[in-house]
Amino acid sequence: MKWLARWFILAMTGLLLASNVFAQSAKQKPVQGDDEPIKLHTTLVQVPVIVKEKGGRYLTDLRKDDFTIYEDGVRQAIEYFGTTEEPFNVALLVDSSGSTADQLQQIKAAALAFIDNLRPQDKVMLVEFNDSVTIRSELTGNHEQLRRAIGEIQPGEYTQVFEAVYTAVWERLAKIEGRKAVILFTDGIDNASSEIVEEDTFDAVIESEDVIIYPIRYSTRADVERRIERKFNAERLVNPQKAETDQQKAMQDLDRAYRQADEYLEELARLSGGVVERADQITDLKGALSRIADELRKQYLLGYYPPNEKQVTSRRISVKVSHPDAIVRARPGYKVTQ
Repeated sequence: MKWLARWFILAMTGLLLASNVFAQSAKQKPVQGDDEPIKLHTTLVQVPVIVKEKGGRYLTDLRKDDFTIYEDGVRQAIEYFGTTEEPFNVALLVDSSGSTADQLQQIKAAALAFIDNLRPQDKVMLVEFNDSVTIRSELTGNHEQLRRAIGEIQPGEYTQVFEAVYTAVWERLAKIEGRKAVILFTDGIDNASSEIVEEDTFDAVIESEDVIIYPIRYSTRADVERRIERKFNAERLVNPQKAETDQQKAMQDLDRAYRQADEYLEELARLSGGVVERADQITDLKGALSRIADELRKQYLLGYYPPNEKQVTSRRISVKVSHPDAIVRARPGYKVTQ
């Protein structure tokens, strides 16, 4: 009888192993009908799309059949179509560093005007950044809560632009469903991020796929130049020649910093399908925010399941519209996370 007992134990062990393998296989490969295509990649790629006529008017009455989307030149089936009527979720990132101190009250006023322009179903997250990144309000449609959060913004000294963008895009908005955007109030100069670098923010934008970024680049240069002038005027009383040399170097460094900041903001917008708004006068801020709010209401969201036959990490995206003379703006691609 011992051999029978051993046979029974072995048989039961085999059955348990087989059932375990089957269960794991079932988790990895969803059951599909005979007529359904097998999807090897189960992550829906979502692409925000803006469509205008040549004259600048938004096209807001397009249907799913009006759009065609391609990945690496191959047409994809549109599985999800979000219309312009759907609510949006926005992370409002406000630079309150030392370079913006003289303009902070006007920046707050512009943010309040944006909040007042929201529809009841739209939600906003308020993020302040200076020496650190502070979430002043999580996503909410409560205007009073957002007004209080804006009132709590305080000036700091330094600027963590990279940390703020990464926090909003990758850590806060990545898991939110629906239409998403980041509005970034800043001069673009980062002088304090330590854990996150420029490339980290680009990777976050590319891999998130469905967050569109609108940098509002306002000019702080005149105020910064006045501070530099005051600093070296005091030094001239002690050592005029050295003060002059040091001031020239400081101005060259400033030129380079603002140029790099502009390039950074332009790249954020390009990678996400957004656009940079320039507020060279602080009074232009409200107009820039109004234009962005208007565009967010005109945004479509397309989704498709990409093929993964090719083992490549970067994929190119292009979107076309059947409407004659339509101008389409969308992100140029995304990365596949392994």
